[in-house]
Amino acid sequence: MLPELTIDRVFRRELDSLPLPPEGSWIPTRAASRPSILLTTLVVAATVVLVLGAATLAREASDAAAAARRGVSTAPLINLPRPTCLRGGCNVYRNDAFGYGIVLPADWRVAPPVRGRTPPTGELERVEFTGQTSDEWTHLVGIDVVVPWDLVVEVHERRGVLAMDWWRVDGCDRNSCVVGQTTLSQLSGYTASWPIEPSLRMHAYYVQRGDRMLVLRYATGPGNEGPRGITERTLQQIVDSLTFG
Repeated sequence: MLPELTIDRVFRRELDSLPLPPEGSWIPTRAASRPSILLTTLVVAATVVLVLGAATLAREASDAAAAARRGVSTAPLINLPRPTCLRGGCNVYRNDAFGYGIVLPADWRVAPPVRGRTPPTGELERVEFTGQTSDEWTHLVGIDVVVPWDLVVEVHERRGVLAMDWWRVDGCDRNSCVVGQTTLSQLSGYTASWPIEPSLRMHAYYVQRGDRMLVLRYATGPGNEGPRGITERTLQQIVDSLTFG
């Protein structure tokens, strides 16, 4: 009997009849395999570097997103101007609670609170800045006292009073008060000045922000210049550097 011919037998017979090239041309030797191993190692190493880099970027992006959700920011309020760097330096006072910043000359500091002062109704904060030394700076008793040639920043509850009318709340007498308009940090504001003593004059700036009023004030005199060469222009430049965040 003839052997049964199936398709598998036919294919096997045809394959067995094909001539094979020498073993050296198709079986890799140890020397020939080394470049392949080296190439494989390099590819694996590059892949690991890419994966680690992607993981690092993903972690940084996640951390940045988490910080943004928490309201954390390392950036300054704004690039504050430096108009008061008259003697080679500045320091920036930043108030995150009430969202403002102000540029001070390098030798200025925050003065101690006035002893015995009772804050008026609606006052939320009062910060006094001075260029005087501790020995030069003295406390004066009274509610509305500002040490001459210092700068005071106050935050008040507005209680429905507009900036254009705040000078009346501030105790400025209509007959002796000089009132005007100004712009601070791109916000419209009002100014007022009036004598508080024969030799002292109060200068105030009012800026309305929502339900709050920001008041900046300083007193000048006697004379045209204060301690350490402070002039009214120095104080005006500090006021003009006000920036809101």
